[in-house]
Amino acid sequence: MEYNNLSKLVKKVLKTDQSGNTTMPSRREMTSKIFAFIMLIPGITSIVMTVTSEGGESIFFAISASFFLGISILLFGQKSRLEFNGIEKQLNLKTALWGCFQRSKVVTSFDTLSFELSSIGAQGPYQIKFVDQLYEFKQYTDAKMFISFLYTKYNTTAVETISDWPNKTPIRFAQRELYSSPQITHDTKKANSNSHLEDVDFNSEDLVFIEIWDRKSLIKLSLPFFVFTAIAGLVKYGVL
Repeated sequence: MEYNNLSKLVKKVLKTDQSGNTTMPSRREMTSKIFAFIMLIPGITSIVMTVTSEGGESIFFAISASFFLGISILLFGQKSRLEFNGIEKQLNLKTALWGCFQRSKVVTSFDTLSFELSSIGAQGPYQIKFVDQLYEFKQYTDAKMFISFLYTKYNTTAVETISDWPNKTPIRFAQRELYSSPQITHDTKKANSNSHLEDVDFNSEDLVFIEIWDRKSLIKLSLPFFVFTAIAGLVKYGVL
């Protein structure tokens, strides 16, 4: 399957670089972006408090603003992308900070790389797991096209747990799934009675999610905001 034949949604996740390798954002990069946005909240709040406060309070909030905004800038500049290197036949993790401190490490070779397709419900959404990453698509066709492209280009393995859960069954791709365009696939919709899955329009604007934390991590993430908000209130009213 050619890259140009991928759906718009899959292209938002999978990118090709100048070397022809496929890259995609890792869980670490998405986590950094979320943290960066969250740090903007206390940072902007501290700026407002700096303007409206006087004396020692103003200095405290100015330091807080510099701290939070500095962290936010650093996190926005952090890149952590997975690279499928066709020449070396391995999956690499490339990291950088605003284009500097570039590093690359091998995650695994294509010989041991395997994609696992699963379904949360009877009609999706559909999850793709490999190494320590998890991607979620609302539509089955987008999820399978994602796997099909990487399976064909890099000769990896792919299994699914949908038709015979919880057993892992090798995914068998039809010729039209490996080489046809989205339009052709859409025009030749067929239902798979064994896996109760249907092809749908590849041009749908459904979202793709990357799992970056569990519920406990989300709770821990929100704690600093409330803690610093409480400290700001105590300082404002002279308790501290």
